[in-house]
Amino acid sequence: MGRIDLSRLSASPIPADGSDRHFFKVQWKGKVALAIEPSPGDIGIPEAYSYVAIGDHLARAGIPVPRTYDFDRETGMILSEYLGERCLQREILELISKGDWSGVRSSYREVLSLLARMQVIGSRGFNPEWCYDSQYYDSRLAMEREAFYFLSSFVRGFMGHNRTPGVEDELRRLAIQVDLISGKEFFLHRDFQSRNILVQDGALRIIDFQGGRLGPLGYDVASLILDPYVALPEAIRSELLYIYLEELDGLGIVLDRDIFEKEFRLLALLRTMQTLGAYSYLYLLKKRPFFSPYISPALSNMKALLNHKDFEWMDHVRSLVADLTSQGLGAKE
Repeated sequence: MGRIDLSRLSASPIPADGSDRHFFKVQWKGKVALAIEPSPGDIGIPEAYSYVAIGDHLARAGIPVPRTYDFDRETGMILSEYLGERCLQREILELISKGDWSGVRSSYREVLSLLARMQVIGSRGFNPEWCYDSQYYDSRLAMEREAFYFLSSFVRGFMGHNRTPGVEDELRRLAIQVDLISGKEFFLHRDFQSRNILVQDGALRIIDFQGGRLGPLGYDVASLILDPYVALPEAIRSELLYIYLEELDGLGIVLDRDIFEKEFRLLALLRTMQTLGAYSYLYLLKKRPFFSPYISPALSNMKALLNHKDFEWMDHVRSLVADLTSQGLGAKE
């Protein structure tokens, strides 16, 4: 691992989605590679260290992540394998456009098999010290980074809705339920959605794993199944959740389905709040219009989740979401 000089690598910028990192397609030792310039500020270099450490760990576990070619420990610059820019979102939307739902199911079965292996095998020997952000997914993270992120960034920031009586108490109560989940020792990607799964020569490759940590099984599968970038029909989502449980069973992880589905709904709701907060922040403050069209399907996901009996006690949040839905997003986007 040595000094990486981007000016000598014939770099061409590659657009990023929500990351503050900068990506470049470069020529390195006679082949195409990806250069990753760290985020500005104090977070940049620790995030880069996490990317390298977690990526190396997942690769050793047999998970298809990009190889790290070189890492400049002083600047945080990374050179890694270039995997192209075709993501699962594009693959799935093309299948849907053709009405090929068998192909959609087949593609997701492969993804879910990979996800289950990453969560189970990737947790073995995982060192929480590799995590630059937080080491575990717990109620504090769920409260600060998801429930209250939704409230501040989406409800108050994007929608301009500042009167929220009773909502904060319900969000606190919701987040605290995370600590009641018994199994939180699995590898958690925390952004496992269709734009973070690349397809190279027909094979799946996982990216953006630098925010990984230990956590519960249901979170990543909720991220995938309720992914607003794809907006799968409810019937397909139910099938995929059953397939996922089959994949876990094949790895020796046998779960009580009723308990797991209850945890899944909790984590799906928190993940959806995080998504709404992130899309709103990236659209409003980072001036990235790419995220605008996905706010509406994310809000629809949240409204549907809140209608389940698990959340019948969340009257204030449900009323708030109903008001925001009726208010409409067209003028905001």
